Amino acid sequence: MLVVAADRDVFGIPVDQVREVIRSAALRRVPGSPPVLRGIVNVRGAIVTVLDLQALLSGERAVTTGSVVLLEYGSRLIGLAVHAVRDVRVLEATLESDIEPGPARDRIVPLDAVALCARHLHSADERER
Repeated sequence: MLVVAADRDVFGIPVDQVREVIRSAALRRVPGSPPVLRGIVNVRGAIVTVLDLQALLSGERAVTTGSVVLLEYGSRLIGLAVHAVRDVRVLEATLESDIEPGPARDRIVPLDAVALCARHLHSADERER
């Protein structure tokens, strides 16, 4: 799992969903966009939509973005803006309920990042299919 932070929460994204991590410096905002859309970034000639992990989870846009995790969605890339990338770890537990109790800030919650992002990238017609 790629361990990332959004606000005070820590999540584990399966590494098979991750292509790479880039700095958010190249991120360009899109005027009038909804809070979940952090902006766009040019990755080697491909324009990638970047969604804000904190906004996806809480509805409130993150104040700062430290990194952008590029996720593979079929042949398409999706960017996920996170506060920080912390680590790469092997997690034995796959369900949140299986994770040992402890302080909330120390728990890593498994996250299917592609599924979380995908519903925000389809048009209304595509969602109806």
